[in-house]
Amino acid sequence: MGGLSGPTRTRLPLLLWVASAAFIVYGTTIPFNFVHDRQLVVEHLARLTWNPLIAADTGMRVSIPDFVGNVLLFGPFGLFGVWALPRPRASWARVGFIALLGLALTVGVEALQLLTIDRTTSVSDVFANASGALGGAVAAVFLTAFVERLLRAASVAGVATVPSFFPFVVATIVLFAAALEPFDVTLDVGSLIPKLRTFVANPIQFAVPTDEALAFLQHLLFTSTLVIWLEDIRVGLPQALAAVVGVVIALAAEGAQLFIGARMPGLWDAGIGIAGALAGIPLGIAFRHSTKNPLWWVGVLMLTTVGMAMQQLSPFTPVDDARAFQWIPFLNYYTLTSSETVSHSAELLLGYFPLGFGFALATRRRRNRVRAVIAAALLIAAPVEFLQMSIGNRFPDITDIALSVAGAWLGAWTATTGWRLFDEQIALVAPKRTATTPAAASR
Repeated sequence: MGGLSGPTRTRLPLLLWVASAAFIVYGTTIPFNFVHDRQLVVEHLARLTWNPLIAADTGMRVSIPDFVGNVLLFGPFGLFGVWALPRPRASWARVGFIALLGLALTVGVEALQLLTIDRTTSVSDVFANASGALGGAVAAVFLTAFVERLLRAASVAGVATVPSFFPFVVATIVLFAAALEPFDVTLDVGSLIPKLRTFVANPIQFAVPTDEALAFLQHLLFTSTLVIWLEDIRVGLPQALAAVVGVVIALAAEGAQLFIGARMPGLWDAGIGIAGALAGIPLGIAFRHSTKNPLWWVGVLMLTTVGMAMQQLSPFTPVDDARAFQWIPFLNYYTLTSSETVSHSAELLLGYFPLGFGFALATRRRRNRVRAVIAAALLIAAPVEFLQMSIGNRFPDITDIALSVAGAWLGAWTATTGWRLFDEQIALVAPKRTATTPAAASR
C-alpha cells in the first residue's frame, strides 16, 4: 500500500482519496433536484435538530443501519487520506488533519442539501460522517502498523521471500472479501438464531444460480497460488496440505457468512468452493512455470465471462418491454440501501479483479497492459450490461460498466506496481532478496 514505508510512493491512495471525496459530494446530492427557494431552506432549517442521535427527517432516534451506512460512506475518505499524505508527518497529525477535512466535507455537503428538494440536512449525518472519516483515518494507522509487523514476521520466518507469496496473499484477500461482502457484520442474537434455524431446516440452501462460477474461480486461484507457495518454501506434501487447507477455508468462508447480515451460509455454496479449491491444485502445478501461457489466462477470461453473466443476469427472466439504459452514473444506485450499494459495487470490483491481475501478467509489452485489461473487461461488461435491458429485476447502468473496468484496472495495478511496492517493503527486512517476481522481471 502507498501508506507503507518504502523507497517508492504511488499515487493510487491520492487518486482513491480524491475519488472518494468526489463520490461523497456526488452521492449525497444525486438526483440533483436543486432549487433556488429561500422558503425551502427555512423549512429545512426548521426541521434541524442539534441532537446527533435524532434524525431530522423523522424526529425519532437515528436508524442504526442509516448511521452505519454514513460511517461507511466516509470511511474510505479517512483511510485513503492518511495513506495519501506524505509519510514523514507524524501518524496522529495526519489522522487529525484528515478528520478535520472530513468534518469540513460533511458540513459542506449537508449545507448543500439545504438547496435540494429530496434531501434532508441533519446533524446526525454530520456526526456519523465525521465519525466515519475519523474511524477510517485511525484504521489506516493501525492497518499500516499491522501489515508492516506481519510482513516483517513473515520475512524473518522465510515464508515471504519467495515470489509466489504475493499472489497467494492477493488470492486470499479476494476470496474472503468476496465471501464476506457487504461486510455488515452482526453479532445480534436476534439475527443469528433465525439464520441457524433456516440452515437446519434447509442446509443445502440451493437457489437460482448467481455467483457460483465466480466463487469457483476465486477458490481455484486460492489453492493454485497456495500449492505453488508451499512448494517454494519446501513444505512436505504440498498438494495434500493445499487440498486440506482449501477445503477448510471453503467451509470457514461459508460459515463466516452466518455473521454477515445480508448473507446466508449453505452447503451448496460450500461445495462449489471445495470443488474450486480441489481443481486449483493440479492447475497451479501445471502452470507454475508459465504465467504467460495463454491457456491459463483464457481460462480466467472464460470463467469471468460465465461468472459475471450468471451474477448480473440472474434470475434470467426475460421481459417484453426493454428497459432504458441509464447513462447518469449512480442514479440507479439512489434507490438502493447502503448495504445493497456496497454489495453490488464489491461484486463488480472483485469479479473483474482476477481478470485484470492475470492479463497484466500475460501481456508482454508494458504499454499494452492497460489497453488489454480494459478491452478484456469491456468485452464482458458491455454486452452483459446491455442484456440487462431485457431481464427482469435488472437495471442496465453505465456505472456498472465503469466499476467493472475499475476492478480489472485495480487487478492490473496490483500485479505490476502493487507487486513492486510489496517487493520493496519485503526488501526492507530481507535486503538480500533477489527480485525474481514476474512483475519485477518485466520492468
